[in-house]
Amino acid sequence: MPRVLLTRARAQAEGFAALLRAQTSLEPIIAPMQEMRDLPVEIDLSGIAALAFTSKNGVEAFARKSGIRLPAYCVGEATAARARALGFEAMAAAGNAQALKQILPRSGVLHLHGQHVARALGVPSLPIYDQVALPLDMAARGLLAAGDISAAAFFSPRSARLFVQSWQAGWPDIPRLYALSQAVATPLAPLGAVRICPSPDAKSMLRLLSADYPA
Repeated sequence: MPRVLLTRARAQAEGFAALLRAQTSLEPIIAPMQEMRDLPVEIDLSGIAALAFTSKNGVEAFARKSGIRLPAYCVGEATAARARALGFEAMAAAGNAQALKQILPRSGVLHLHGQHVARALGVPSLPIYDQVALPLDMAARGLLAAGDISAAAFFSPRSARLFVQSWQAGWPDIPRLYALSQAVATPLAPLGAVRICPSPDAKSMLRLLSADYPA
């Protein structure tokens, strides 16, 4: 059975892995290279009428810190769905920062995000969680060293960058590389060709992997 490496945070990786097992011939290997940790910050909402989120992690971190539920403008439908589940009135953009900027109100918006934000939105912002780098675990390293991982799927530029930094020149076969977007694909370029999702969401990643590794 071909194996696919998932380096995203464990909670998200486990949810995606269940879909892969049901809809593809792939066996997911979960090896998180980031861990989300809330930052000890106070969130001042004076003059703020709406919140902007570029990830589900941002929504969840804010919900842990505050019971206030202002209107939420979200980068994509998955983030918006998570916001709605946590009590927000949420609007979804088309899956990238540029699209999100186009739907934001002119003023009174606060962007809540991770310490390693990929792109600014041109509004006041505050990091409320950190994406702590984790080493590639020994089981995954052993499979890569043996050439026993067929594919690797990446959902953020930082996880892609951390994977490239972990790659060993002596490993025999570079897996097929899959990226959620062009921004995620760019750090992977030193390893070779990258398959990029037609739209930047998990459903598109699932369809891409399903096409290459049908059940």
